[in-house]
Amino acid sequence: MPNKVKVYGKAQSRTALGIANAYLIINPDVTLDELNAAFPGSLNSANRCDTIFIDVNDAEKFTNSEGKSNYEMFFFEKEDEVLTLKNGQKVAMQQLWQKEDFDKLVEWVKQYGIEVVECKPIEGFQKGGFSLEYDAAAIAAAAQSAAAEPAAKPEPQPAPKQEEPAPTEEKKEKKCLWWLWLLLIIAIIILIILLLRGCNKEQPAVVEPEPVAPAVVDTVAPADTVEAIQKEFNAAQFAAAQTKLTDESKKVLDDLAEMLKKHPNVKLLIVGHASSDGTQAFNQKLSVERAKVAADYLISAGIEQDRIKTEGRGSSEPIDKEHRELNRRTEFVVLE
Repeated sequence: MPNKVKVYGKAQSRTALGIANAYLIINPDVTLDELNAAFPGSLNSANRCDTIFIDVNDAEKFTNSEGKSNYEMFFFEKEDEVLTLKNGQKVAMQQLWQKEDFDKLVEWVKQYGIEVVECKPIEGFQKGGFSLEYDAAAIAAAAQSAAAEPAAKPEPQPAPKQEEPAPTEEKKEKKCLWWLWLLLIIAIIILIILLLRGCNKEQPAVVEPEPVAPAVVDTVAPADTVEAIQKEFNAAQFAAAQTKLTDESKKVLDDLAEMLKKHPNVKLLIVGHASSDGTQAFNQKLSVERAKVAADYLISAGIEQDRIKTEGRGSSEPIDKEHRELNRRTEFVVLE
């Protein structure tokens, strides 16, 4: 199928949202059920429900063990992110996409004429986004062509069947003799095979079963898991001179906890950092406390304590000298 819409994205989750918007451009009359049929839930292994798209009115279904809603953690829920169908229904799309699932999604939508041209990674605390490139006139023309039903062609009528003359007695006799000869030949072949098997019958050799090699369990974290942790989750920020986690940082750590639960062999080093606002001694102590706060949050989310180490580096490793707020952070380093 020729490409109808091209998607240019930044960050996997935002590019996935761009793919959904591209599908609505090609199929403006689609319903929620049809949308979920076009994008089956099996495309996303991190699904929090059976479908990738839900009605925003069903948000109250997504609550954690404390009874608090975590809908905004798993779905695009802001006004500029929600999809609006032609019937006025508001639809939210799942926003957590691992690299393997995202690659499946990109391949899947090629059948709909959607091509993902690029998906750039984000750096620091930048926000992702997407842009679409398409020919509106060409898409409208294709839709009109598909809507037009071609005139039904009359089915060809079979030619009248001519009756064959009744077979004569001579023909019946020849046909009967042909079947007899065939049965006789088959019987002779079967007899020869049985005789040969009886002559060549030997005791079957005893085959020793080959020893089965013990299964090797891979305890090393997959490369895409390491990349996801060190790039997508490497962003837990703090206010100036504070060790209290922001709401945005808690979302980052909740997602990181889910990733760690799926890969129980992964161990982390949490490194705390501070801006250059205070003294060197104060910043060192502050960075150590920030790392411990992030570690305690992960442990409270169900991650084993022996999988997490902490370290503080004060203000010695700034990532942006002009924007000090970006330096008040923790970073996650995969140890194994």
